[in-house]
Order: sequence, then C-alpha cells, then structure tokens
Amino acid sequence: MIHPGRFGRIILIILLPVFLYSACSTKKSVKFMKTPVAPGTNIAVMIDAKNDHKNVVLEKFMTRGYTVIAINASDYYNIDSIFDIHDLKKLSYRGTVGDSLVNMERTYNNIYKLHIYNYEVNKAEFINELKTKLKVQYLILLDLKDWQDISWARAINLNNYEVVWVENYPNKFRDQIPDVIEHFINSMSGK
Repeated sequence: MIHPGRFGRIILIILLPVFLYSACSTKKSVKFMKTPVAPGTNIAVMIDAKNDHKNVVLEKFMTRGYTVIAINASDYYNIDSIFDIHDLKKLSYRGTVGDSLVNMERTYNNIYKLHIYNYEVNKAEFINELKTKLKVQYLILLDLKDWQDISWARAINLNNYEVVWVENYPNKFRDQIPDVIEHFINSMSGK
C-alpha cells in the first residue's frame, strides 16, 4: 500500500514535467534566411511603435552600418484616417450578432481596401517609389512585443519582391528593445 504523502509526491513528479513542458511550449522561435542583409545595405525600416521606440530601433540599425530610410506604418496605410467608414459599419451591424459582426467588419475593411482606397495599387506604387526614388534595396518590417509575446521581423528584397529573411523571436523576460533589435540585426546579417 502506498502512503498518501508518497502518492502525492509520485503524482507531482509525473505531472511537473508535463506542466513545465506545456507552459514553455507556447512560444516558438521561427527563422528562415535565404539571403543575408549585410551592413552597408540601403534599407527602409517600417515599424508601428511609439516615436521613442522608433528612435532606438533606427539608432541600432545606423550604428551597425545600415543606410536607413525611416517609414511610419501609419504614414503608409491607416484605414481610419483616410476615409471614415465607421458610420457605414454601424448601419450594417444592426440585426447582426456574434461572429457575424466580426465577419462583417472584415468584409467592409476588405471592400474598402480593394475598391475605394485601391490598396494593392497604392502598395505597389509605394514599394516602387522606395526602390526607384529612394534607392532602397530591402524593406524591413518589424513588430515588437512585450516579453510574454513574440516579436517578428521580415526582410523583403525590393529588386524581386521576394521575402529573404523571416524570424519570430519569443521575447525573454529581461529583453529590452535594443536587445531584440540587436538579435534581429545579427540574425538577418547572418551572424
């Protein structure tokens, strides 16, 4: 017969690794690099963040030798500031419930982007302008998150519009913005 205290310890020994594995397995790192983006390259950095965070990001790229053109994601596209469709959405929501409300919002956003704002044409013109007028070789997209989430980054070669590097980085508890950017720069430059 197993003593109740000993039984509890056996259960704990069995379940503790399962609990630890499930708690740690939710954040997964992903990385792929086809071509490194070397220092000295002309890049455009697109990040949607507070201005003081943007300055930290740009400073890291510049001190590592990249020629940087800064772009605000909100300068490129913001559905709310270009055309006010909130009233149109509110009218369409009467009588809808649950998930259909979310689907209706997505539908209206997509209709707006494709037909009213002409999103795909504007995106192509924007990228072409980066490439031809500003002589940008790579577009770097960044999304920085807090420590419990995953930050991600991508590099797009503007000569052929091919994604040449991607990474999902599970932020660690002590990571600061400069640490995450240093990690991304080392990763995309092949170090």
